[in-house]
Amino acid sequence: MSNGGTGGETFLERDFNQCFDQIRHYDGQIWDICKFTFTGFAAIIGVSIGLFQYSIEKYVNLIPAAIAVLIVGIILGIFMLYLGLRNRVYFVIFSRYINEHRRHFISHKPLGFENATGMFADPSKPPYFDWRSSQLWFLNVICALNSALIAALLYFYSYCYNLSWIWYLLSFFILFAIQFYISMRYLKSRADKSAGPALFGNN
Repeated sequence: MSNGGTGGETFLERDFNQCFDQIRHYDGQIWDICKFTFTGFAAIIGVSIGLFQYSIEKYVNLIPAAIAVLIVGIILGIFMLYLGLRNRVYFVIFSRYINEHRRHFISHKPLGFENATGMFADPSKPPYFDWRSSQLWFLNVICALNSALIAALLYFYSYCYNLSWIWYLLSFFILFAIQFYISMRYLKSRADKSAGPALFGNN
């Protein structure tokens, strides 16, 4: 490729289009992760409740099997949450890169274009953590599902102790808050980093 303007413009145009495709990909990935998690958890909860009810009705101790199913679900849920957070980081990086492209071209006011609508051109946006983002709400759904599994695990484990429902509700909110806090800290820790350190932690 030559060092002339035409070669550079062609490269940036292709790069811009490819990055837009990547943005759509990562946005779709987060939604797919949420759907997969919800479907998987519905099956896991169904199986565990079925085993639990069978144990009660038939006097066969299948509660350990129900607990094992929930543990598998929790491990899967934590992995899905991490995967969703990583996709959010990728999404933000590519979105910021798109904004940097846009700012570069708009700054030259091609054909007198003023960007009067204020279309995004700030390479520091979007923030990694934004409570208004639908992606973050999807990730919160995963946090809630993980918390529900852990609360159910506690219920199965302590079934013979007849604990009050308040303990299970309290465990749900505490575990949700822990996951939410860790997710928030992870995303906010990426805020002032360039692409490489944000993704891989290198300097």
